Amino acid sequence: MAEKEINMIQYMVALILFHIDTIMGTSSTELKHLGCWILEQDNVPAIPSLEDMGNEHLTDNYWERSDPVTACAKAASSLGYNVFAVSNRGYREGSGECFASCSAAKTFANYGDRNAVCSRSGTGGWRSMNVYSLDVTIYLGCIKNKMSGYVIPDLEATHNALFGQPHRRKHSIEKCGAIARSRGYNVFGITKGGRCLASGDAYKLFTEHSNLVGPGKDCLEEKGSEHSISVHLTTGLVEYKTETSSNSHRRNPNRARRRDP
Repeated sequence: MAEKEINMIQYMVALILFHIDTIMGTSSTELKHLGCWILEQDNVPAIPSLEDMGNEHLTDNYWERSDPVTACAKAASSLGYNVFAVSNRGYREGSGECFASCSAAKTFANYGDRNAVCSRSGTGGWRSMNVYSLDVTIYLGCIKNKMSGYVIPDLEATHNALFGQPHRRKHSIEKCGAIARSRGYNVFGITKGGRCLASGDAYKLFTEHSNLVGPGKDCLEEKGSEHSISVHLTTGLVEYKTETSSNSHRRNPNRARRRDP
């Protein structure tokens, strides 16, 4: 059997196993942090609020909410949104308003992160929000990069979360995956410790170059290296669950309105 056919089989097996695992409820839910960002500008939030929209998971007052991250994750998941944010707006520590939309992955960094200060509880701050992704990421393997340019097209500087020095970027895999999927790309790559690469034909490019570097070789912490690309598959959770375990979802198969107090 040709190597490309084997790679495609591995790809499909990974997808099938993931969906079976998630639907059966055996997988843990590990929220992926996309950082702390400025919540709004001129009273316009980067992500719309879900408060007062009748969602069954957000029936209490957000400033009194005891577990706002879980509540928001459930609300976002029930609506099919893979990216959401929480902000306590300077009220009680641990409380938080819920923000989410189908375009949240495209807009969460619209106002930047300069001077954004979020609480240790992960519920944002006065004018800041903690952003999370519900996506599952599966590590597919490591491929060799070109001597110049990149095997997979570069997304750097095409999104407000993709500026600065990639190798110093926090949550680089999570950010790249969420941004890639918001553009319709399910396969993306990380190179040079954090640089984001993605395209509609990324999986095809992966299979064409996968024979140049052995699985995992030369890729550091699944973030590639100077001469290699770590390739990942991203897809959304079927349903958000509160159960947790030690297993990671990164696997290797080989407002609208607001109620103020």
